[in-house]
Amino acid sequence: MTTRKPRMMRPVGPAGRSECGATLVEAALTLIVFFVFLFGILEFGRAYNVYQTLTNAAREGARFAVAPCPALSSMAECPYGQGVVPTQAAIQAQVQAFLDGAHVKDAVINVSQNVAGSINGAPTEFTNVSVTAPYSFLFFPFGTINLKTQAVMRNENN
Repeated sequence: MTTRKPRMMRPVGPAGRSECGATLVEAALTLIVFFVFLFGILEFGRAYNVYQTLTNAAREGARFAVAPCPALSSMAECPYGQGVVPTQAAIQAQVQAFLDGAHVKDAVINVSQNVAGSINGAPTEFTNVSVTAPYSFLFFPFGTINLKTQAVMRNENN
């Protein structure tokens, strides 16, 4: 005498129909939500990385702008003159070189030198470097946004 294995019964809903397709639909909806969440994390992490790069470029430009060339530097190291702060074109070239190293394209660099201000009532001058670059989303249809940042530093020669 052989024993029979019990047959697997399919789950049956209230109307007597099988519910096997419901699991597939639930899994598909859950995966869509999961991947939207995952790509959102990746996309905004990438946007924050580009923003940090712009911030570092502006800071590098401001640091470069306020430090005059040392008196012992050669003309090759300091083409704009010893003891002189760089020109706006030299500052923009320095910032653009930083951005090129990070593969950031189409950035707009604005430099404002010798901006008057005061610290604790003492008059001083500042240099403001602002960088704006377009950012295009890869996974989402938000189009392009402009990321903007700036750095302000006190001139060291006053």
